[in-house]
Amino acid sequence: MMKPELSLKRTYQKYGLAFLAITLLINSIIPLCMMCTGMFSMNEITMNNAAQGGVKYLTDTGFDYYQTENIVVAPRWNQLPKRVRDLHQNTPLTPDQGILYSHTDGLYIDSLMAYRSSNDRIYYVWLHYNATHDLVFAPKNMTAILLLVIMTFTVSASLAYYMQRQVIRPVHQISAAIKQHDWRTMRHFDFPTQCYAELQSIVDALDNALEKLKQAQQRELDFLRYASHELRTPIAVCQSSFEVMSLEQNGLTGPALHASRATEQMRSITETLLWLTNKDSTVIEKEWVTLTPLLREVCDSQQQAHGRQDDILIRGDDTQVLAAREPLAILLTNLVRNALQHGAGEVHIEQRGHQIEIRNSIANRATTGFGLGLSLVQRLAAQLNWQYQNEQIDGQFVSKVTISK
Repeated sequence: MMKPELSLKRTYQKYGLAFLAITLLINSIIPLCMMCTGMFSMNEITMNNAAQGGVKYLTDTGFDYYQTENIVVAPRWNQLPKRVRDLHQNTPLTPDQGILYSHTDGLYIDSLMAYRSSNDRIYYVWLHYNATHDLVFAPKNMTAILLLVIMTFTVSASLAYYMQRQVIRPVHQISAAIKQHDWRTMRHFDFPTQCYAELQSIVDALDNALEKLKQAQQRELDFLRYASHELRTPIAVCQSSFEVMSLEQNGLTGPALHASRATEQMRSITETLLWLTNKDSTVIEKEWVTLTPLLREVCDSQQQAHGRQDDILIRGDDTQVLAAREPLAILLTNLVRNALQHGAGEVHIEQRGHQIEIRNSIANRATTGFGLGLSLVQRLAAQLNWQYQNEQIDGQFVSKVTISK
């Protein structure tokens, strides 16, 4: 199963960082724009106040022209100094054109405007002033902007982190509850209660689906348990009948011997299935088992059962393990049967210590087994806490079983 490339948590964090960056950018630009707009508004107010004061002075004194080092108020365009007229290419301004700014004299700004007085007369006002006083408040303004940015970042980051935890944490809780659930005990699945309706709907759907799965699993286990239990009686009758025949004939041969071995195998499978579905229904005692002789016994039995003489090469040592003999024999039987039915050529079995490896080439022919196969092997290994794995390497099927000490 391929692992998803996207993570809900990482995606949420990326979008959260992008949102924070946009928010911080907006919170930086807007105050700067407001500060610049305020500076221009202050300059406009200064020019209007200078014009009103100059016009009042001319009206009160009767002078026709007012000029100092930094201000000129004149009713006619030609009365302005040449360098002031050059600010507008020596073309008279109109009141509708607003204020003309020029910054060519270091820290000083030239402002020129056409002011319409209350008696509807046009006056030309020029103001030459130092702009550094506008920068006095700049550090304070920048500090305020920085504080605003920090506050916005803190609040947004805290909110994003809180929302992430509120959304991501319940998903992890649901996942952890599923992973930690003990499926063997068939206990009720207890999902954590969610405070969000959307997450609760997912939990309810999962709970409903898992409840149906549990019911189906219970029906399967009940069928296996009942069938295995009911088969014990006819198998016991067949077994005792073969024992009587063996006493009467001084041993079994031919079809009777094969039927006796098949009956013994059915008994072992039945006991193992009962033990798998309910450990309390039957007790399988552990004993010391030498692995190599057991492997040879299983291989001989399978070769006779299939009526084939495929080459099976066994290499092993004299390792003994304390294990339940019947489940171990059934596990090995299914692996050997799988190798004989689905393999081609020789079957290589190597036993080293507590590990058994069965290797065979994969054949193109398709045959059916007893219906248990590798599924039973996996369940047996899991129930007995043994390690089992299989893989296909270069056209060969390799099964490995490690029996716990």
